[in-house]
Amino acid sequence: MYIVSRMLKPVSHEALQQVQQEHSVRLPSAYQRWMHQYGEGTYSGWMNIQRPDYEVLKPFADYDLWEHTDETVISQRQLKECISIGSSVDGDFLAVHADVKGLIWLPRHDEQITVWPSNDVSFADILDRIYCGYYRRDEPFSPAYFEPWNEERQHIFYHFTGKENGISMKEVADLCQSHFSWDLVIDNEYTCKLFSTMIGGYVRFNMASEREIVLFFEEHNHPTEAQEAQSQVQEIQHFLQAHHCTVLK
Repeated sequence: MYIVSRMLKPVSHEALQQVQQEHSVRLPSAYQRWMHQYGEGTYSGWMNIQRPDYEVLKPFADYDLWEHTDETVISQRQLKECISIGSSVDGDFLAVHADVKGLIWLPRHDEQITVWPSNDVSFADILDRIYCGYYRRDEPFSPAYFEPWNEERQHIFYHFTGKENGISMKEVADLCQSHFSWDLVIDNEYTCKLFSTMIGGYVRFNMASEREIVLFFEEHNHPTEAQEAQSQVQEIQHFLQAHHCTVLK
């Protein structure tokens, strides 16, 4: 798994233990290991792994968003007792409950609540199974990558006008890929992401719209290499602006 930034913010064992004691719930061991090692962040662009949150699902108990029958693992009332540990970019929730063995999947666009095993494998493996099972994919997202959340992340949005000047976003993305040295490249019909450990971020080309480009970076990702990292960010900025990319204020 590729780690986008070295600026990790692990969650202590004591903090997770306090949540378990206060709410009489057992957090999956794989989730705990992940939080101890990596902390909060986004996995492979689709799943936000978060600290335990015992407030976020309480309001949903007042709405009939999911089907509740005798076979459903939790009742509508029990939603108030669920602890969320993650959410997808589509608005689905991943949660735990003291009376349920496994991870509870609360989908945004489906009425059926499901439970996924939280056996002793890596948390990434569990998320891959959910991704394949719920989204009906043959293979998990590959290559896997993780974006840690921290206060140093910055971004610059660009509006691409190359089409009016006879050059496609795909051509600019290919030029950018060959012009710089990248640690990881994800390139498909929807997006192109060019990752650099040095800047603690990446350039994202939105191939679907062919208008949006975003540069994510962390100026303090490498304190001992700050000047080199800053120089690389500036070079990427100059490259984009020279290829019909206008900064959006």
